[in-house]
Amino acid sequence: MTIIVGFGNDLRGEDGFGIDVIKKLQNYDLPNTKLISTFQLTPELSLELKEATRLIFIDATFSNINNYSLACNLEEYKHDQLSHHISIRTILMILERLYNTKPEYELYSMFTNSFNEIIDEKNYEKAIKKVVEFIKTVN
Repeated sequence: MTIIVGFGNDLRGEDGFGIDVIKKLQNYDLPNTKLISTFQLTPELSLELKEATRLIFIDATFSNINNYSLACNLEEYKHDQLSHHISIRTILMILERLYNTKPEYELYSMFTNSFNEIIDEKNYEKAIKKVVEFIKTVN
């Protein structure tokens, strides 16, 4: 099963990117896929993820440049710049150590420097659409 986790704070403008992608994905029939929207990553989330063979995480990440660009590399993911309580790496470690599972994983992040509002609605929606379309084609 594929589990897609969109996380962030939809009350903080572009920080809600992951949540907004999940809202759009709910309009499609994605076979063998579970969608999860959450404010932040917590250890308890691992209970819902332990049956996954594939995980996709969707979030916004801070950048002073490249606004609305998308990145897909966990190595570039800088947890210390975010407000979420635990990192994706920690979730993966919990899954491996406690539940003896190592699902494939991907991360889709949108770069932004605005966690107070959506600065450019057109480019924000365009980034959401790109992620949704990509997930639909590879799922």
